[in-house]
Amino acid sequence: MAGGMARRLLAQNVRILRLTRGWSQEALAEAAELDRSYVGDIERARRNVSLDSVERLAQAFGLTLMDLIREPDPAELGAQLLRKISSEIAKEED
Repeated sequence: MAGGMARRLLAQNVRILRLTRGWSQEALAEAAELDRSYVGDIERARRNVSLDSVERLAQAFGLTLMDLIREPDPAELGAQLLRKISSEIAKEED
């Protein structure tokens, strides 16, 4: 990938992973030992991120670096969203 495509893919994946886990940018930043504004810039594809930072993000999500920068599987993404919605509905019913 060239010309910012990798940066946009990383931004998309970080945001999707953060939201599906119900994390704030602050929570992700703390887990990855990064600054919150830096995480926000990553999610907006405004930063050319170092590999060290990508590794920290991957570790915060419990993923490998390669998992974090690969194209998402739409079926798996849909399944994750359904699990999150179902979990939130179950909490509301309790």
